[in-house]
Amino acid sequence: MKITFVYPKFDKFLETYPELAEMPAIAATWAYRMPPAMGIPILINILPPDIQWRIIDQNIEPVDYDDDADLIAISFFTPQAGYAYEIGDNFRKRGKTVVMGGMHPSMAPEFTAPHCDALCIGEGDKVWPSIIEDFRNKTLKSIYRAEPVPQPEEIVSPKPGIFDVENKYDWHASLVSITRGCPFGCDWCNVPIYQGDKIRLRPLEKVVEEIKKLSGKEFYITDDMIMLNRPRITRYMMELCEKIRDFKVNMFLSCSPAMNTDPEFLDAIASAGAKSMYTVFASDPFSARFFARHPGIWQRTIDLVKQLEDRGIRFFGSFGVGFDTCMEDQFDLILEFCEKANVKTAEFFIATPFPNTPFWHKIEAENRFIERDWKKFNCANVVFKPKHTSEKQLRDGFVRLWREFFSKVNHEESLSSFHQKLENILKSREFSQNVKDAVARGMKRAAANNP
Repeated sequence: MKITFVYPKFDKFLETYPELAEMPAIAATWAYRMPPAMGIPILINILPPDIQWRIIDQNIEPVDYDDDADLIAISFFTPQAGYAYEIGDNFRKRGKTVVMGGMHPSMAPEFTAPHCDALCIGEGDKVWPSIIEDFRNKTLKSIYRAEPVPQPEEIVSPKPGIFDVENKYDWHASLVSITRGCPFGCDWCNVPIYQGDKIRLRPLEKVVEEIKKLSGKEFYITDDMIMLNRPRITRYMMELCEKIRDFKVNMFLSCSPAMNTDPEFLDAIASAGAKSMYTVFASDPFSARFFARHPGIWQRTIDLVKQLEDRGIRFFGSFGVGFDTCMEDQFDLILEFCEKANVKTAEFFIATPFPNTPFWHKIEAENRFIERDWKKFNCANVVFKPKHTSEKQLRDGFVRLWREFFSKVNHEESLSSFHQKLENILKSREFSQNVKDAVARGMKRAAANNP
């Protein structure tokens, strides 16, 4: 039996704003090719040994519709949904059986079901073997649900090394998952709906063993929850950091600005190899107070940047604009914060209501959607009417953030924790010729200004 996994394309930021690709600092921020998310490697790790598999990443290679696989498995997020639906329809026209799963199919099954033969809703760890068995027995169901959710000891690790054998990607950091579920229910986030509102911490010894195999390498912990100030999580992370301290790894982490800032905790993650903290400012309660210029929150966040940078951990700010909690001064506020906190690494995104989140239902109830093309739901387009600005003001402010922030930073220093090179875009299969031409013009202009 043969299975082909397909990771659909998603429209890149620079394709939406090719004029910004002429600024080398901006283009360099996006000059890397990352392998697909961890959903496909998890499914591969639980395949029976007699099954042959391969992966098609539509971002860097065309989909082979003459594929001889018995089953086509497509895993995707919302920005990929438009392409995923097209892929599913085209394979089914050729008589192939298509199964879809992942974040978007789980959150929007009513939109996804017409484009596949079987739909997996929720986490695939326990359901995927049943799908394989039913397909072999010709008893494939139209819907599979991950109920009950996998318990901590049942959460499957992604199969390591499956993207290392091909020279397709620029960033080969491994992915490590520690938790599933989240109890906080922030209106923009789909994790509590997709994975449930209870935190499930994987057995510590399993996580340690995974990281031990990555000694001397880079890895990215995919969970925000592990940085929050909750006693059980803090105890777990402190013990984990102690156990991996001598593994000599480079660890990339993520959270909201509400993260645990206790000095002892930050010392522990630094000693364990933390090199970058991807910090997302969205519509959670902490971020809302940040955008409201709450004095205590404002200063705490400025202090957070210094606390991390002083420990050799790069603060990587990801600032969302257009949320209902963001006022008209949101663009000035972000630039002011970045200057006062001496933020060296940042990106910006436009608020996007993802299917069946509270944010989605609010925008729908208020009849504020202006766009339903999934390809536009990539956090680079204005897909709904903002509350405190016009659509044009939001788009222009978004572009202004990119231009003004990157006009003041050294992109080589900004990206020192990463490995992307500006030249990668010129040889990449991900970007259009329009973007490549803009990047080439920017590089030529920069060379002329710095002979």
